[in-house]
Amino acid sequence: MTPRRLLPLGLAMALFAACGSAASDEPTAGTVAGVGEMPAPVASDGSGTPVTSSSSVTTTTVLPSGDTIGSSATGNRVLLIGDSIMASTSSRYSNDMCEALEPLGWQVAVEAESGRFAEFGDQVLDARLADGWDAAVVLLGNNYRGDQQQYFEQMADLVQRLAPRPVVLLTVTEFIENRREVNDAIRFLAAEVDNVRVVDWAARTDPATSEDAERILGGDGLHLSDAGRVALAAEVAAVMGAAPEQPGDCLASEFTDDTAGPVDGSSGSNRTTTTVPRRPAPTTTSSGTTTTSPDTTVSSTPSSTSSPAASGPATTAPPSPTSTDP
Repeated sequence: MTPRRLLPLGLAMALFAACGSAASDEPTAGTVAGVGEMPAPVASDGSGTPVTSSSSVTTTTVLPSGDTIGSSATGNRVLLIGDSIMASTSSRYSNDMCEALEPLGWQVAVEAESGRFAEFGDQVLDARLADGWDAAVVLLGNNYRGDQQQYFEQMADLVQRLAPRPVVLLTVTEFIENRREVNDAIRFLAAEVDNVRVVDWAARTDPATSEDAERILGGDGLHLSDAGRVALAAEVAAVMGAAPEQPGDCLASEFTDDTAGPVDGSSGSNRTTTTVPRRPAPTTTSSGTTTTSPDTTVSSTPSSTSSPAASGPATTAPPSPTSTDP
């Protein structure tokens, strides 16, 4: 992990040393303030040069611009980590991610579960980092507690654990206004660390910047339609490019608990029984139910292999935050 701009990255790393991965039990609103304050949101002008902005940037961009991940990876094993948005592309559902990446020579493991927050990334790495990976793709932040500093530290820790492997971070759909904080944190982190690249999924799913946003998203404005899952896999395939070696393969997943919420966008409600076709034969998966809307639902405590704690990789469950449980 090599610094692109020494002073800002040094400030961030000083914060990590002082604070570790500590985080408050209670969700807090607003942006980071005080020591370790994140700079203004960072985006790209298309050349890889960071550009400050007072609002969320909506141009689909890969940071930094340049070659695909395949040109810098040392092997062809890629680990994908995410919540229900990523889970819907896994082999237990549509299998779109493997179908997009395997022909490029990638050996693909999708570790994603519904209703997961940023600390889920640490849980996956605790279980699977030693299995040997050459690159990683992360889509976490659809579930967000409203604490930008906490989220930033969790994602920075994840990137640091994965270094020096190339890492792709995807921005999240801004279905709630404070998801701009998530995306600003992702862009800042990518602008400061040169093994990190960004795919701006937020722009791809924003009707203001994407002609097919409504076709990509399901009825709840967040989860993906059939076309959306194909589009997400295609975005990832484009940044990954051809793997440096063959053959590709679709690897088994260890994290498959989707009981915290739906994985598709067929319903406007937060939790419903969902059916997502597996290729070639259809399969059905069930999740819990709720009568509240995505924007106001109070999520249940995430239930994965281990539960998140207030500080660092988790051992106890957090309070029930307001979330759409993607």
